[in-house]
Amino acid sequence: MFQSLRNYPAFRFLWFGTLATNSAFWMYQIAVGWLALQMTNSPLFVGLTGFAGGIPILIFALPSGVIIDRFDRRKILLSAQVGVMVVALAFAVLVGTGLIERWSILVLAFAYGTVMSFIFPTRNAVVPSLVARGDLANAVALNAAGQNSTRVVGPSLAGALIALIGTAGTFAVAASLQIFALLWTLRLPSDKSPVGRASTLWDSLTIGLRIVARDRFLTGLILLASITTIFIMPYINLMPVFARDELGLGSTGLGLLMAVTGIGSVSGALLVARWRDLAQVRGIQVSAAAAFAGLVLLFALAPSIAIAAPLLFLAGILSAAYMAINQTVLQLQVADEVRGRVLSIYLLTWGMLPLGQLPLGALADRVGAPFATVVACLIALALTGILAVRFPRLRD
Repeated sequence: MFQSLRNYPAFRFLWFGTLATNSAFWMYQIAVGWLALQMTNSPLFVGLTGFAGGIPILIFALPSGVIIDRFDRRKILLSAQVGVMVVALAFAVLVGTGLIERWSILVLAFAYGTVMSFIFPTRNAVVPSLVARGDLANAVALNAAGQNSTRVVGPSLAGALIALIGTAGTFAVAASLQIFALLWTLRLPSDKSPVGRASTLWDSLTIGLRIVARDRFLTGLILLASITTIFIMPYINLMPVFARDELGLGSTGLGLLMAVTGIGSVSGALLVARWRDLAQVRGIQVSAAAAFAGLVLLFALAPSIAIAAPLLFLAGILSAAYMAINQTVLQLQVADEVRGRVLSIYLLTWGMLPLGQLPLGALADRVGAPFATVVACLIALALTGILAVRFPRLRD
């Protein structure tokens, strides 16, 4: 299960850096959501904050892919780590001094999302250069397990720290973790892709889109990922509302809910790392996506934490296994010279998260978070069924 970590020192450096930067990211997510809810008492503003943080991924996904394929990926990571550390420190100072305003939350969330739109795809694009091709599936799954384990560490730390040292202190700890990520990144070797030079800037920006469009299987994967991102994943953004208003929990309880989800996610990613043939099970991606939607729907209706927690655990398993399988398939099917641009299209689906967060937040403001989440999950189930019919390779 841990073969790639044992055999490849450079992959270990990347993996530890991923643990640090993603833990800081999830701490930030909890802290900024809690801050937005405390300041405004509005699920709509919580959704708007998520929108501001997610929209940069939609804007910068394709340009970041070109940059990843044309420049040293180690240097890109180092620059991005410095940027995200500065934004986290700005949050800490403004909250600590009482100068934070609604507009500054949105501006800083946008800046944070902009930097992370480079960190996420670059860390994934580096993996194939650090391990042998025969170990790639294991390395991708372990990388996903590391990313998802931070959904345990980050929210748990954030929930406890908000209660102990406040929101400002939590942002400061998140900034400190980004320093550790920077130190691990410094130990990575240079990674310059053998990029093929496109004749025009437009060709360079769109080659990933053309590659995906020519492959019906990749097209189906990207569309399926878009459905889960737009209609199912926004429930994470509303977790502060579920914790406080529906389940009667405080910030520590919010951290617990996120930690349970994270434990399930780690389990799902390790499952893929252990059973490498899981991606070959017929219809695994469609089945996992549909089951994920069903579990989130049931969570939205859960009357107590005793029922909500197991549902979140199972949802975490399915979502992580689904994402790890998708990333493995994408990594194995693309050449290194266009890897960054194809992975940036996969990241583009995460950039669509605000397209679900903002309307879901607005609907939750009017009719409540449970009803809004149920409607979104029902739409996701319907669209997943249609996609399975239109793209038979997803079933096979």
